[in-house]
Amino acid sequence: MSVISQIKNRRALGSLPVVYERLLGAIGTDGFGATVRDSVLSLTKGARRLYLFEATAREHSSLQYFSGEPGLADLFPAYRRWYLPVDPVGDAFRAAQECSSVAVQRVRPSDIASPGFRRRFFDDAGIVERVSIIQRGPDAWRGMNVARHISDGYCSDAELDSLVDLACLVLPMLPLNRKAKLGPRPLTPAELEERFAIRHSGLTRRERQVCALAALGRSIEATAVELGIAKTSVLTYRQRAYQRLHVSTAFELCALVTH
Repeated sequence: MSVISQIKNRRALGSLPVVYERLLGAIGTDGFGATVRDSVLSLTKGARRLYLFEATAREHSSLQYFSGEPGLADLFPAYRRWYLPVDPVGDAFRAAQECSSVAVQRVRPSDIASPGFRRRFFDDAGIVERVSIIQRGPDAWRGMNVARHISDGYCSDAELDSLVDLACLVLPMLPLNRKAKLGPRPLTPAELEERFAIRHSGLTRRERQVCALAALGRSIEATAVELGIAKTSVLTYRQRAYQRLHVSTAFELCALVTH
């Protein structure tokens, strides 16, 4: 039987500031899923497969992104037709019933009741464990599945904690990413700078420039290179602007000028 646990004591999201900014900058682009994949690989010693999805019920899910070995996509029609209803990940939905609640599930081949599902999606590919992190949103569940190959072994407790931390950043972004990809083009740094000038006239020109790039998810290092100033100067301008605007994260900053 798979092990399902509710996550009740999450660490502060500030533990992954660099990853957060990269994800924020990738929302609505074709690189969002790859950014999540690269983040998983940087936090663990390996991941053979990655799936990001939303689901309104056990048998009604929408895959946003996947990464895996060649030929993996060829299995998807069979999965949707035969194996989705018996996938243990559906059991994790019941452990995340309240909005924003999070559950983590660890599944090994021996936990899969269907011989066909176990053979085609686990045994044939050498998958020894799949970790699923599920979050309940207002309208749907959001999920991140990470499958480990026999060469990588099972997730350690430290890796599992890192995956949960990452998922708590990624999963709320899934509906935003989906809607952004269907929406208008992203605002340019110049357009955001102009919006800051109109809506928050107390900012200096340099503060507006730094805020515009921060709202787009640029790191301090990237902002320094783009503006041709020192990283310490970027930090100073950003801190001053955050204090004046009464925000503490790039996400809050972005919300000031994107609505």
